[in-house]
Amino acid sequence: MISLTTKSAGRRISQQVVAAFCLAMTPLVAFADPVPRNVAAGQKLAQQYCAECHVVVPGTGSGWTDAPAFDAVANRQGTTAQTLSSFIQQPHMHMVNTGRPPNEANEIAAYILSLRKS
Repeated sequence: MISLTTKSAGRRISQQVVAAFCLAMTPLVAFADPVPRNVAAGQKLAQQYCAECHVVVPGTGSGWTDAPAFDAVANRQGTTAQTLSSFIQQPHMHMVNTGRPPNEANEIAAYILSLRKS
């Protein structure tokens, strides 16, 4: 356990303690997954459930319908995680099994929004 010294101006943590803490945290940040798990999971779900009609991954061809590509959906004005998730949860375009449960819809929405151009 680290002991802290008390000075007249109050408690101060030594610079060495702060430096040691920062160094200890570095590996966690340096090796963090570059793609958030919900985005990767959302891409996998989208490829499983949506790729028949939509272009899920930009530049990989097209679906067999005129459904919009996911990167186009991501870049529409007003597109939010909430609007996407709500839409994905509802059956659409006379297709069976298109509505996804909330957790899957949220992951697919996170993936779609990851395609947004800054």
